[in-house]
Amino acid sequence: MSAHGANGALRIFLDTEATPRTWGYRLTGPGPESGVIDSLDALADVLARHGGLLTDLPWTELPTFGGPPPPHTTDVWSWDARRLLVGTHPDLLRLIPRDSPDVPRRELPSR
Repeated sequence: MSAHGANGALRIFLDTEATPRTWGYRLTGPGPESGVIDSLDALADVLARHGGLLTDLPWTELPTFGGPPPPHTTDVWSWDARRLLVGTHPDLLRLIPRDSPDVPRRELPSR
């Protein structure tokens, strides 16, 4: 995903030099910002504020924070034991409970 310009770029990365290794983010451009992403809430917050600038990391490589993968991952980008981060655009994601009727379901082809 790439979105560069006057507003900068958001990079989410695994900091392999930290002990223990941690996920982090760095926003470049006006008002640079960086920090640790240690929970689904932190990831959702960073993406809500800066997701339109996400670069260098496919959505499928966003960190997860525990719990099993959901059975269908279409439009599900991260999760923890209780919730899923879902949506179709990185700055329009929302947290929903795993048992919510709003959980995206993959449409299976009819036979």
